[in-house]
Amino acid sequence: MTLKPEDRAYQLVNGFRAAQVVGGAVRLGIPDHLATGPMSVDGLSMETKIEAGRLRRLLRGLVALGVVAEQNDGRFSNTEVGELFREGVPGTRRLMALMLIPESYRAWDHFMETLQTGVTGHSLAHGGTLWESLARDPDFAARFNAVMASNSEEVARFVATSGEFTHASVVIDVGGGKGALVAGVMLDHPRLRGIVYDVPAGLAETSEYLAARGVADRCAIVEGDFFKSVPAGDVYLLKDILHDWDDERAGAILAVCRAAMNPGARTMIIERVPPSHLSDDPVHLNFAMTDLQMMVQLGGRERTLEEYEPLFEGAGLKLDRFTPGGVYQLVEAVAV
Repeated sequence: MTLKPEDRAYQLVNGFRAAQVVGGAVRLGIPDHLATGPMSVDGLSMETKIEAGRLRRLLRGLVALGVVAEQNDGRFSNTEVGELFREGVPGTRRLMALMLIPESYRAWDHFMETLQTGVTGHSLAHGGTLWESLARDPDFAARFNAVMASNSEEVARFVATSGEFTHASVVIDVGGGKGALVAGVMLDHPRLRGIVYDVPAGLAETSEYLAARGVADRCAIVEGDFFKSVPAGDVYLLKDILHDWDDERAGAILAVCRAAMNPGARTMIIERVPPSHLSDDPVHLNFAMTDLQMMVQLGGRERTLEEYEPLFEGAGLKLDRFTPGGVYQLVEAVAV
């Protein structure tokens, strides 16, 4: 249904309410409680420990947002959108809701200050960088790593089938967290060996994860700082890494990778690569909102393909291949 301009305007200025309604439902586990079929308000009230009158109002909000549907008998069920907030379903957005709603909400409360000063909303809200928050809060780090792993599992097949791995033996997952991306690539390419490289907070669950994926015997885990050094390898996977940083620091990461590479080795950058001109296409909305999220949360940015080229040139790399995907694109640059 196409909204009238006034309805669309209302929807936009009330987006913060919708996010809190969905986030509250996910924290209460409502989509998971509805996984086996419709439930009454009283039944959900018993499961969630929320008073039935207030819970009914939440459920009505979820109906209006298209997350749940109300049956003729007054019970509620998940819609297709609601199913995406369940635990463990393909493409789930549950972890994203659990991570973004609390931390990002406080950061976005400082959006105007970020626009005016360039200081990140996260640092204003939390008294330090995102990385400092992750290092001091194991629960937040676990949620963050789970979101990154789920996201990487979704995109790993695209990377494995689109990237040039013909002459590679060792693949480095730079800032790889649990190692979901390199694990997926290795499952598609059984001859490859991998290294997951990250700071200690990112590697807390990596060993267990790699074992569960069946690649622990082919994948090493190395702690380190990618601003200082990276292990030697043939392919360097950088997914959602460069967009965390401004151009100077993104270029520094590429230069550190280049210093460890032999000529012909390659970086594979897996990022949202927006076109020069955006429209109101849903994928373009993802590009734009993620770009703003990087500004508020980290001081980073999404980049067009043209904006990557000077970073490559400064690091001693040359753009070799560009493969469009859905939300993510694959940018490959070789050492020269």
